Formats: sequence, structure tokens, C-alpha cells
Amino acid sequence: MFGDWPGSVLPLRTALAGVAWFALTEGRYHDVVAYSQAGQAHAGLTNGMVQLVLQQARGQARLEERKDVRASLDGGAKLLEQIPIPDHPENHFVFDHTKWIFYAADCYTWLGDDEPAEEHAREVIAYHTRPDGSSNAPMRSANAHIDLAVIRTKHGDLDQAVYHGLAAFGYDRKTEASLLSHAVDLDRILTERYPRERLTSDFHERYTEARANLRQRAHSSG
Repeated sequence: MFGDWPGSVLPLRTALAGVAWFALTEGRYHDVVAYSQAGQAHAGLTNGMVQLVLQQARGQARLEERKDVRASLDGGAKLLEQIPIPDHPENHFVFDHTKWIFYAADCYTWLGDDEPAEEHAREVIAYHTRPDGSSNAPMRSANAHIDLAVIRTKHGDLDQAVYHGLAAFGYDRKTEASLLSHAVDLDRILTERYPRERLTSDFHERYTEARANLRQRAHSSG
């Protein structure tokens, strides 16, 4: 199962966290949970363990396993309490409380728990926004805007939904895959609820443009 990730290249827990992330972006949610749980057997009390537990929560949220999601989020929070506060929280492999909030925002959004989802998403954006309006964690900020857009759409606030949806694509991100896996939900909900609105078309055009760009880059690199 894990033969593509030799231990001499990456620690097994890191490799499994990576394949769990890819599974999430590709919609293979049972695999997200399976890979995350497998990685936990090799993680110990580390930042990697927290990340795997929270990634598991994301997979469970997509599968609408509400009770398991809450258990995973609580478990991740308890693990964080036992790990020293990191000196460099911007490191991709370091897990701090703000990253827990980021993961929780996604989980609650996907479960339809709008109040905590919106609270956490706004906290993510506020925490990472610099004085000049840019973000020191653009991927987190972008995904949080998608969470807010989904919530606003469900509450009938089309203007704010599309505002947040377009804002998500305004960040300079290292990868489009994670954002697009979130944005597909927003595009679907907007199309279902507001099929004839110009704002829906505006977001759909921006979303399809980003998706086409991702495919073109993948084709060029292949």
C-alpha cells in the first residue's frame, strides 16, 4: 500500500500524512481516515501525530461521521496541550493551536455546524492577516474564505458568499489543489441555489479558470 513512499526518503508518518492529504483533495475520504490512522501508529507524541489526528477528523467530517469528528478534534487539542509551543509555527510540519482552528473550521463547515465553523474561519483570517491586508498563511486564509462563502450561501447571503469565494482566489498560494477541493463545494451550492444570478457566474468563471490552470500546469510538468 505504501510502497511509493520509501522510508529512506521520508519518515513513514510524514509520508502517510502526505498521501492522506492527496486523498482528501481527490475526494477519497475513507482513504484519508485509513492513511491518517496508519500514520498515528508511527508518530508518537509529535506534531506529526496531531496533524494526522486532525487530518483524520477532516476525512470523518467529509463522511459525516459527526461523533468521530468531535472525538478526533478533542483528541488533537489534548495532544497539543502536551507539546511545547513551537518556535517556528510557520513550518509546514509544525502544528500549533491556530492550525487546529483552521482544521476545525473545515470540519464544522462540512458537518453543517455553521456557528462554530464561521467563528473559527473568521479567527483564522484575522490571525493571519498582516497590517497591509496580505496573509502570512495564504493557503489557510483562502480555505477559510471558502468556508465562510459556503456558510453565507446556505444562509441566503449571495453577495457575501461570492465576496468570500472570490477573495479566496486572490491569495498567492503555493498550490491550487487544496483550494479547488474546497471550492468545488461552493460552486455546486451556488449553482444549485442561484443558477441564474450573475454573481454565481462570476464565481463559476473564476473557479473554472483556476481549475483549467491547474490542469495545464499538471500537463506541462508531466
